Amino acid sequence: MSKQNKTTYTIDECYMMMFSEYEDIVTAQEAASMLRLPVKRVYRMFRSGEIKSFKDARDVRTAKLWIIEYVQRYGFIRQESFRKQRKAAVTVFCQEPKSRKQIQEFLDLADKRFFMESVLQPLVAEGTLVMTKPDQPAYVHQKYVAAKRLTGQEIKEQVEE
Repeated sequence: MSKQNKTTYTIDECYMMMFSEYEDIVTAQEAASMLRLPVKRVYRMFRSGEIKSFKDARDVRTAKLWIIEYVQRYGFIRQESFRKQRKAAVTVFCQEPKSRKQIQEFLDLADKRFFMESVLQPLVAEGTLVMTKPDQPAYVHQKYVAAKRLTGQEIKEQVEE
């Protein structure tokens, strides 16, 4: 029986072939190249917990498999489209009032400061989210709700995008 060339591959095998030039443990610069994102964005993703990472001597590194896991979950994304996806997800999630912690956990972000500065405050500033107690912005039990109420059909459309 002759050995035939394999013509079908699993998704994991495709990504492993795609990233075969990289070592099993990669630096932030290599991760940025793999994800087609700026290095600064990759460092933020490491810091916020979007991509698992570890400190090695002086550099922050991640496993190639963790990058593949991230790509399988979110795909290759540009920063602007990622913000739009995140904004749409938060708008749908916050149809009912939600606390800062609930929104942060929903987005699966570990770093509170990063979440506040790069996600929550910009959404409040642009009017996507509204505080339930706007006269007390630092209120411990502050909740956030989407400024625009979505109908069932609109929610479906947001989720599909």
